[in-house]
Amino acid sequence: MTIPILRWAGSKKKLLPTLVAAAPAQYERYVEPFAGSAVLYLRLAQTPALLGDINPDLIETYETVKRHPKRVWSRVASMSTEPDFYYELRAQDSTRMGILDRAARFVYLNRFCFNGVYRTNRQGKFNVARGKGHLFVPDCQVFSEFAEKLSDADLYCGDFEAVVKQTGSGDFLYLDPPYSLEGKRDRGEYGLGTFKDDDEHRLADAVLGASERGAKVLLSYSPSSLMLTRLRGWRVKHLCVARNVSGFTSARRSANEILLSNYDWRIDQSRGK
Repeated sequence: MTIPILRWAGSKKKLLPTLVAAAPAQYERYVEPFAGSAVLYLRLAQTPALLGDINPDLIETYETVKRHPKRVWSRVASMSTEPDFYYELRAQDSTRMGILDRAARFVYLNRFCFNGVYRTNRQGKFNVARGKGHLFVPDCQVFSEFAEKLSDADLYCGDFEAVVKQTGSGDFLYLDPPYSLEGKRDRGEYGLGTFKDDDEHRLADAVLGASERGAKVLLSYSPSSLMLTRLRGWRVKHLCVARNVSGFTSARRSANEILLSNYDWRIDQSRGK
């Protein structure tokens, strides 16, 4: 298993055995339009891939690490782990940096921020506080192996719909979008305005189109009545997942989620053991 170089709030790391079991036994290309830390892609066998995300800093960082893993790691590893340095680096204008320093800054802030949360203010500035506990930078080998895994992946920055439209027969399309909750305040998680109520309808239309073109589709989502209605007839598995969003033991809770697929993956469940 290739290890992610980033921590990412909402990552499906705890669900990997189930997701690996749910993946089709055969496909020609892996496609994920909400890449995040890409934990499922890193766990599966090496294949051509298309990884997309609306976060330009994330995709640029992956592009840079893909080309220069050791140089990015060297910059991150040389940075101070003192709390004051975190806030000094966060305050710096990344647009004035070169691509290597910008990638190193993104990785460092991600590794040392609170719970791997990516959140921006209305000016688009990263504003997450520094985390606590055992915070560290993975060793150089992790960066090199991550870059090797990305060598077969095309990276795309943009809206999920543009990625999904490129899928068809031979593709395994996995989607793990932010959960759109009606009336939920937009706090800037994953970037301000990243996934709204109207996007749920676009998501349903997009995955139905991909299914009609012959792609095998697996969707992780909340038990949304809209998605369950629009994707009626698809396979559904209900899950209960432990959450620790706040970072405090007293705030840990379980959340209900579902897996929706347009193919029957029960016969492949042994693959996740």
